[in-house]
Amino acid sequence: MTAVRIGLAIDEATNDLFLRTDGSLAVVTDAEAVGQHGRQRLQTYSGEWFLDTTCGVPWLDQILGKGYDPALAESVVKAELLDTDGIEEITSFSVAFDRPTRGLIIRGINVLTMFDEEVAL
Repeated sequence: MTAVRIGLAIDEATNDLFLRTDGSLAVVTDAEAVGQHGRQRLQTYSGEWFLDTTCGVPWLDQILGKGYDPALAESVVKAELLDTDGIEEITSFSVAFDRPTRGLIIRGINVLTMFDEEVAL
């Protein structure tokens, strides 16, 4: 029997919780909850969360430092995703480095969840 995943829904535009039209708190379940958790992990900087400073992606330390190494960036991001509860495998992965802003643009990442559903991050 597969466990059900439930989480609070996060508005992708504002990264905040939101209410449904009836005033209740929006929630996500199963594959959508797993995908949202993966997105949240990628948006967390290493050392940012005071309750667990080991969680998060080392964006500043390893990826967006002095010299950009695409192979290192890819391996760090993929490792973070594969360490997410409920993500079984990465089915597609496309990122690019934006030199003017010195940022990593995630063009598209799809993962297969423990619910045998593919989710786009």
